[in-house]
Amino acid sequence: DECRHDAVAYRTKPSAGGEHLLPDLSRRGFIVSAVSGVMAAPVMRLGGATGPNWNPGLIRPPGALPEEAFLTRCIKCGQCMRICPTNIIHPAGLQGGMEGLWSPALNFRIGTSGCQLNCVACGQICPTAAIRPLSLDEKLGRGVYAASGPIRMGTAFVDRNRCLPWAMDRPCIVCQENCPLSPKAIYVEDVFRAVRAGVMAVQPVDGSSLEVPEAALALLPPAHVLSSGDYFVAKSGAAGEERRRIVDQAGTRLSLSEDFPWQTPLEPGATIAIQVRLQRPQVDLQRCIGCGVCEHECPVSGLRAIRVTAENETRTRKHGLAL
Repeated sequence: DECRHDAVAYRTKPSAGGEHLLPDLSRRGFIVSAVSGVMAAPVMRLGGATGPNWNPGLIRPPGALPEEAFLTRCIKCGQCMRICPTNIIHPAGLQGGMEGLWSPALNFRIGTSGCQLNCVACGQICPTAAIRPLSLDEKLGRGVYAASGPIRMGTAFVDRNRCLPWAMDRPCIVCQENCPLSPKAIYVEDVFRAVRAGVMAVQPVDGSSLEVPEAALALLPPAHVLSSGDYFVAKSGAAGEERRRIVDQAGTRLSLSEDFPWQTPLEPGATIAIQVRLQRPQVDLQRCIGCGVCEHECPVSGLRAIRVTAENETRTRKHGLAL
């Protein structure tokens, strides 16, 4: 109304300048668009991501519907990602196929912890119930839900080629200590193993100390490691194998705990073995719910030594472990 040249106004006729109004959809263009839309859904499922070729690395939030129903309902609004208190719900990439792009998935390496036992926020805020609203009793398998058990998002597996106690003979029980379940889903198996170059002839100084060969020191763990409480001196005798904890190292001298003296004193030149006590983690598949706390806390950088997959998840019977 304010234009002095009356160049801006509402008109019923086409533009006086001769511009073409878009979109100019021809019959051919309409048919191509319609066919493309109809074919898009089956084409996106050609990879079988919702069938036998499902990706066990794609872990959905607790209460998520079976994959096909989940993808049908999920509008990728991101509300569950925003409300997650530990920030482990993130948009999926192509691991779930084109159809699952940007849908919510759990990433236990990002965030502040795993899925918290007392949290059901994602299901409560989901506007389409792609993630079912759960009560704490249903999630934890309490009360009327005790027979069906807790909601499982997946299962943790120990990679014995990367786990410190299994692969490198280094003490570590971080995953077992941080498992939030009671009783814990992760338990440990105690074993004693001789360290590298740990079998040697020694000279006893007194009942609680001994001298080791100087040449052996180069391959033994450092003094602060040997005295950490996980290392022992073991000897074989008539009463079987005896062990005494190493409490200090000074040069070639090892000091031993006085709590359990030798039943028979060490002889000069006796052969002993320096052993490390390892607590190797095991996963109880009947109790693990795939919360991911163990994976988040694992000290092994890069590829974690304990990882959660969607196998044995509650929402899909076909993903159960065949044991």
